[in-house]
Amino acid sequence: MTQHDEIESFAVTGAIAQTLQRYVDGARTGDIALLRSAFAEGARVSGSYGGRPVTWSLDEFCDAVAKGGPAPGLEARIVSIDPAGGAAMARLEALNWRGTRYTDFFVMTWREGGWIIDSKVFYAHTRA
Repeated sequence: MTQHDEIESFAVTGAIAQTLQRYVDGARTGDIALLRSAFAEGARVSGSYGGRPVTWSLDEFCDAVAKGGPAPGLEARIVSIDPAGGAAMARLEALNWRGTRYTDFFVMTWREGGWIIDSKVFYAHTRA
């Protein structure tokens, strides 16, 4: 790998992390427009909440987040970012999103203007 390739690879993971940070900041502050800006139109959100499987459109997910309000105690860390060309996977661990711990898996794509979340699959751990 050339030095140019190394620098470019480093920049990709940083750009993906910035998108994930918009997601986290939107959740923490209750800024739904900021949270939504991290997602592609038509994105899907699926997972298990309260032991039940759920699948939401982006609008349904944003409505649920808005209804719950800000999560000022939310702590989050990116566990992994795995890019390949214009596609990537990322894992985020979130603690105390209004009392619940989450593990989030994101499928991301590069689109004109930056990295966006194409889909999210999550697991809601027991409430803290």
